[in-house]
Amino acid sequence: MLLAKNQIYLNQNLGNKNEVINFIAKKAYELGIVENQSKLEQELWKREKEYSTAVQDLFAIPHSKSKNVKESKIFLIKLENKIDWESEDGYKVKVIFPILVPENEANVEYIKILSTLATNLLEDDFKKKILEINDENELLNYIENILEVTL
Repeated sequence: MLLAKNQIYLNQNLGNKNEVINFIAKKAYELGIVENQSKLEQELWKREKEYSTAVQDLFAIPHSKSKNVKESKIFLIKLENKIDWESEDGYKVKVIFPILVPENEANVEYIKILSTLATNLLEDDFKKKILEINDENELLNYIENILEVTL
């Protein structure tokens, strides 16, 4: 399963991009998704330096494709307040969908997950639901249904 209830974090009080990246790495390590917390943090920052993962206002999709990642997973993190994602477009972010994929699955799995999320983020209904729903179970059911249909 790509997303589980323990990978959904609502009302997080993280004040900047650095705290979010730190949070992702810590949770991924605690959940046994990655071998090394520091390495994941470095990988996420490396990707951010190449090009910001803020895909539009309010939404970011940071990601890592690495040997450090044991199995493909996504998280959903909703912040209490918008933060500056330091993107060229000046996007403020409130919802983060980290994607973590093992290097050996990077080509197929990663592209399917990223394109599914990015495509859905073009849909106003999807964005509205993600922003409005504040219950882990309801969000999990909603996202699982979306992913089932498209993955």
